[in-house]
Amino acid sequence: MLLHRYVGSWKGYVELVKSFRFVSALPAIVIAIAIAHLPAPEGLSSGGMRLLGVFGGVIMGLLTADYDMSVIMAVALLVLTLSKSFMCTTSDGHHVECSKCNTMYQGDLGLWHEYRCDPIGGSFDVAISGFSNKVSWLVFSAFHIGKAVEKTGFGRRISLMLVGAMGRSAIGIGYALCLAELVLAPFIPSNTARGGGIVYPIVESVIASLGVEPHAGKDPIGGFLSIVASNANLVSSSLFVTGMAGNPIVASKAASIFGIEFGFSEWMLGASIPSLLLLFLLPPLMYVLLRPKINSANLSREIRRQRYALGSASRSEYKLCATLALCLVLWIGTPYFGIDATVVAYMAIVILTLLDVLTWHDVVNNYKAWDTFFWLASFIVLAEQLTALGVTDWIGNSLSRSLHNATPMTSTISLSLVYFLSMYLFSSISSHVVAFAGPFFAAGHVLGCPPKLLAILIAVFSSLAGTLTPFSTGTVAIYASQGYISQPRWFMLGLLFALVIVVVNLTAGMLWWKIIGWY
Repeated sequence: MLLHRYVGSWKGYVELVKSFRFVSALPAIVIAIAIAHLPAPEGLSSGGMRLLGVFGGVIMGLLTADYDMSVIMAVALLVLTLSKSFMCTTSDGHHVECSKCNTMYQGDLGLWHEYRCDPIGGSFDVAISGFSNKVSWLVFSAFHIGKAVEKTGFGRRISLMLVGAMGRSAIGIGYALCLAELVLAPFIPSNTARGGGIVYPIVESVIASLGVEPHAGKDPIGGFLSIVASNANLVSSSLFVTGMAGNPIVASKAASIFGIEFGFSEWMLGASIPSLLLLFLLPPLMYVLLRPKINSANLSREIRRQRYALGSASRSEYKLCATLALCLVLWIGTPYFGIDATVVAYMAIVILTLLDVLTWHDVVNNYKAWDTFFWLASFIVLAEQLTALGVTDWIGNSLSRSLHNATPMTSTISLSLVYFLSMYLFSSISSHVVAFAGPFFAAGHVLGCPPKLLAILIAVFSSLAGTLTPFSTGTVAIYASQGYISQPRWFMLGLLFALVIVVVNLTAGMLWWKIIGWY
């Protein structure tokens, strides 16, 4: 029946091929096989080439394949396990490529020894090691905290309070959206969940109350609020290590390559001045570019209506506030209390469950948390093995050759700017981070870049680069798809704000990082 339906034209055959979802993964498969079978260059083993091939296939799959990110990562881990392309641990504590397990090698004294390890079992142990990584559990726990913020209505209440208090002008509403994102960012590690699930409905209600029809096409106030809320989401994500799911990957790579501590307080300290300055500049800048008008009377009525519908604060909200305050104190005071940020986040979901703010049913059914936990843990394994097998160093060395005559400071700025602009090649911030954060850090290490300076630039640019395109991440795509700003103009506004981002970070940011002794 299916063949008969499509027979008769070349277009029919094309549609037949497209009806099989597997076809969308063919570019990724071809890339993976092609790279894996190339001759290993100096500095890489055959296992390293297989890993590099699968890594290239993963990146291509994220760009082209019609499969969820977790499915792509599950396939990648399985292929790497069966091909024995990880670094195994022998029974006597040595680390060796899993493909060399149970082979003989000659020791320092000329004696022959055997690498005693299980090539497939050892590979699988490595493949699932990311699920015990503290970074994975930090993000997983923070997702459930975010679920509590959403379930209790606390996030919506905060957003409505801010808009109601500051909604007498377009710029005031813009600042209210910035503050809403800023307040919620430390506790909701999915910028899409935060922006799309909590702040976006507020924005749409505000736009509707101002007399603008949904999808009304070019509209100054609709465009202003959309572009401000979109970029506020990105800037708030740059301020906290828990502000976006990809941030812990950056922190992990910075720690592994440079050996520096880059936890919650260090990240927030470094990002504070440039990110807060960008939030301050964002509404007036977009106001000048778009010139929106508002009817404050209609807006006030709409906000009052929504706040009335929300009702008074519940006991669950008070319990949540107390728990969030405890988290924030312990996160900021990690050096003093000696409690790891992951333990704090895990403790929070236990407390919220015991206080009946969350139920175990909420935890089990929070599919976004489990999905992110899976792909993030898988990415961490991939990133760690890229380093263990020398792939990251090899890419970094290759990248650093173009800057071998530059000073460390010139190299730092050049690497960070290339990293920022490379976002044009991606439709996912997380994919961008996974693909480039490690290699750029490795290149900086070879070139002698100041570790903390390069780390904070890559850290803040990871989310801020999302301003360059209207498809960089889920939240940006949601706002851009409303049609209040045309796609070409969105690109132009993104480029203008990108220039502001670069200038702020390379002036005020550089001064701040000098003051705190990061270079």
